[in-house]
Amino acid sequence: MPQHRLRAGGVSAVIVLVLASGAACGPAEDAATTSKTASAPARPSAGATAGATAAASNGVEKLRPAEILARARKATAAARYLRMRGQIDDGDGKVAFDFSFAGATEATGWFQQGKQRVEITRIGKDVYIKGNKAFLTDIGGKSAVQLLSGKHLRTTAKSADFKDLAALTDRTSLMKEALKAAGTWKKGAAGTVAGTPALTLTGGPGVAIQVATSGEPYVLRLDGGPGNRIEYLAYGTRVDVRRPPAEAVVDGDGF
Repeated sequence: MPQHRLRAGGVSAVIVLVLASGAACGPAEDAATTSKTASAPARPSAGATAGATAAASNGVEKLRPAEILARARKATAAARYLRMRGQIDDGDGKVAFDFSFAGATEATGWFQQGKQRVEITRIGKDVYIKGNKAFLTDIGGKSAVQLLSGKHLRTTAKSADFKDLAALTDRTSLMKEALKAAGTWKKGAAGTVAGTPALTLTGGPGVAIQVATSGEPYVLRLDGGPGNRIEYLAYGTRVDVRRPPAEAVVDGDGF
């Protein structure tokens, strides 16, 4: 199978590098990808400080940065349901994605780079990929369009051709690599993210992570410079991940 643009350079690697470096300066975030409420940076203010004080604190603000991150990663990994969406600019163009998760091995959502858009569903080891015409043309020309238009290609999370796309359905490994690559973290200001009291940890110029300071210490947002962001939303909101109907599935081995 020919190497396609969505895989070139590694999708997961691009996301990690952008978040870790904070050097890329992408365009303003698209309202369709990031809500106005969530896109506002967490800044200390009289109202925010009062709200954070009124809410029951989970105590993470008293811990060292490494301890805060450890608790945040544990809480986020343990969440049964959550949504992860992001937008970055890797220098060659805008990348956007939006995935909802049910447990550690079930996820569904979409990924887009340029004109290419892919819907991805993962259940256990099985990964189902449904691409638009631009994507199908890039991976296999007219024959791929004829065979796979409106269909889901069944593959696995370890497929050599699609493992970088499948990586977007693994919520824990992406965060692990991003946090590890950013280096030393320091405490920043208190504020709110979409109404939730939060503490900012900074990992370099433009690089920050927002951690909830009330309720579970969930990760709420990862920033890697202007226009580069991953948001963690809808904790606890049920997600129903289903396999595509059999008649709409094409086995990846045969393709």
